Amino acid sequence: MVTAATAATPSLLARVSSYVEWAPVAAGAVAAAAISFVLLTFGSAIGLSAVSPWSSSSLPVWLVAIIATLWLLLTQAGSYALGGYLAGRLRAPVGDSLPGERDFRDGAHGFLVWAVGVVITAIVAGWTAGAVLKGGVDAAATVASGAAQGAGTATSVLSAPDPLNYSIDRLIRPANAVATGAPPAAGAGAQAAGAPQAAQAGTAASDADRDQARRIFISALSTATLPADDRAYLAGRISALAGVPAAEAEKRVDDAFAALQQAKVEAKKAADQARKSGAIAAFLAAAAALIAAAAAAAGAGLGGKHRDENGTLRIFGRERFW
Repeated sequence: MVTAATAATPSLLARVSSYVEWAPVAAGAVAAAAISFVLLTFGSAIGLSAVSPWSSSSLPVWLVAIIATLWLLLTQAGSYALGGYLAGRLRAPVGDSLPGERDFRDGAHGFLVWAVGVVITAIVAGWTAGAVLKGGVDAAATVASGAAQGAGTATSVLSAPDPLNYSIDRLIRPANAVATGAPPAAGAGAQAAGAPQAAQAGTAASDADRDQARRIFISALSTATLPADDRAYLAGRISALAGVPAAEAEKRVDDAFAALQQAKVEAKKAADQARKSGAIAAFLAAAAALIAAAAAAAGAGLGGKHRDENGTLRIFGRERFW
């Protein structure tokens, strides 16, 4: 036997083409992405004002990291909660479902707000990264062109020093090139007299000797050992080029290799720290995204509740929008 309620149900369901309303979802996602962008930009401005290249006038790195993490979590949660609320409040109610089913559908719309917002953010981030990369390539080409024309001096001065080239510079430094610029002491004899000739020879052979020393050090760094024959050869060449005694040349080679090994250790530490920092940043970004998803679903549920009960959104004690 078919009851009146059963007979009425098909006609009611026929008016429902889909339980997903994409217009409120799109509106909430765009609103969430826009609010998130504004708040993150505002937070970046505050962060840049709090960070300084001079350690004496900058906040500690750990404090900046904590503040940035909290701001990211609050920004994502608040933005998507409001976007979900808008979607739930704007979604048309369907009268054929129980309150629990309506709550689920409202929450599902909030989840879709989050999903669409993440896609929008990813597209914008990819477009921005592409623009930045293109700008960087263009800037690099411009700098390279300027350097070829003699206009890259400032860039060279501000660039990070190369430990290998610096060590080789110290190796072939002439004996009379003292740090204070004072002339060599009297009585230096034949060594002082031969220093200019040695410096001229070193200048003439600098390219070949630099390349050979560079290859020897690179090979030695890969095995963490400087072979005795390579050490003796470098010491002999440095003694001839820089005009220093054999013992001083050997000390220069040993000091240069020790400095390069230390630089290698520091580079490994920096790379490991960057890897750990990248892993932590990725984890925090994923956690913020999951919190934003939950906030969007909760906000949509609240918006649907206010919609069905003719409730109002109160912010700072007042009914607003806006």
